[in-house]
Amino acid sequence: MKANISNLTKWILAFTPENRDRINKGFSKEYAVINPSNGDSVVLLRVYWTGTTCHCIAWFYGKDSYGNGYGKATGGNYCKESAAIAYAIDDAGIELSDAIDGRGESMVRQAALAIGKTLTGKRKLILHVSHG
Repeated sequence: MKANISNLTKWILAFTPENRDRINKGFSKEYAVINPSNGDSVVLLRVYWTGTTCHCIAWFYGKDSYGNGYGKATGGNYCKESAAIAYAIDDAGIELSDAIDGRGESMVRQAALAIGKTLTGKRKLILHVSHG
């Protein structure tokens, strides 16, 4: 999978680091792509649940590119987590070579690493998944 970050949006005021936890209840999971050479997180995908709605708030940090996005998924009969993450990635202006919405956690992992590789130019990164 490949990621195109040429349209990556810059920070939107509502998503500054000071306000990153605007959905303060229902934290479920975080995907963090870490650059092993300096320990910096280059991709953060935080997943929250409010009732039956899945939300994702995403941050992307590169040397010359940075941005954020938000996505949510409702309904049923598909993987809402991967859909919300896909919408957040799209909202940030990142284009993926493969669709991940509704396709499960393995596609999310591939997408996160692809974005991290594009942001850093490095081939070896660490993917850490934490649960709430």
